[in-house]
Amino acid sequence: MKKQLSSSFRHFQYCTLGTFAIIALAACKTTTVATHGQIVQERHIERLHPGVTTQDQVRRLLGSPSTVGTFNDNRWYYLTATTSSAPLNTNVLKDRRIVIVEFDQDRVVSRILTKTEEDGKEVPFQENETPTQGQSRGVLNQMLDNLGKGF
Repeated sequence: MKKQLSSSFRHFQYCTLGTFAIIALAACKTTTVATHGQIVQERHIERLHPGVTTQDQVRRLLGSPSTVGTFNDNRWYYLTATTSSAPLNTNVLKDRRIVIVEFDQDRVVSRILTKTEEDGKEVPFQENETPTQGQSRGVLNQMLDNLGKGF
């Protein structure tokens, strides 16, 4: 009886271990693709005509912009980024596209630009720190300064 229980328990262990191994291997093959931002289709861009299409028509066709120019609110940006994630390899950029629609003073399209990842520039990381008050002085100097402020 003991031998029979032991062999069925081992069989259960092997089946459980095999199931977990299959699930783990399947998870390694799982790749997730995600699109962030607004998906602007080429057929919609083709319907925009400089000198003809108004700001309201652009909003109806493409939707609200992802962002508006900081210094020029007559420049609308539609941002789209597609990333993929796989185990041990998260958030790899697959595609980036920026559609820029510029308007004149009459709120009519003046120019349409499309930028991709190739148009971007690599910004080098700066390790410089901006000094702030209190970082360059010692604790004793700061305590002595505080003593003078109390009188």
